Amino acid sequence: MAKFMNGDSSTQQEIEEYLFNKISEELGVKFEHNPTIYLNEEKTVYIKPDFYSEEKRIVGEIHTHKGRLKPAQRHKVAGDILKMLLLDKVHDMTYTKYIVVCSDEEKKQLKGDSHLAFTLKTFEIEVEKITLSEELDKKLEETMKNQDMYGKGTENG
Repeated sequence: MAKFMNGDSSTQQEIEEYLFNKISEELGVKFEHNPTIYLNEEKTVYIKPDFYSEEKRIVGEIHTHKGRLKPAQRHKVAGDILKMLLLDKVHDMTYTKYIVVCSDEEKKQLKGDSHLAFTLKTFEIEVEKITLSEELDKKLEETMKNQDMYGKGTENG
């Protein structure tokens, strides 16, 4: 199990599974969860998106975070964008790309005026917000407090 500085990631994994099931349901697609997708013939370079459908040409990443993103979390989003764009380039086709979030604040930040938001708009990457159940929302909030994960980042990140 992955560990964070001040706790484990079991809550985030539970919420990712919830969001994975919800996005699959909303889009009506049976996705592969965390598949290994090789990008070169030697099978030495690969990506592992959170959800993927070759048949429907959809790829996406899930973020289990409440509130505004800290700089390191914005870098994670940027890396996710790069990963999805690389898939387009290597496969020489266009995938519908998603970033799935569970926070109004994060969605607002990713659709705002930052260079990251501009990148998402430019490459037509959808930001989809899925509301957590009250129980999962409280669980995530408590976990993030324990992990000191609440961001106070700027809009220009």
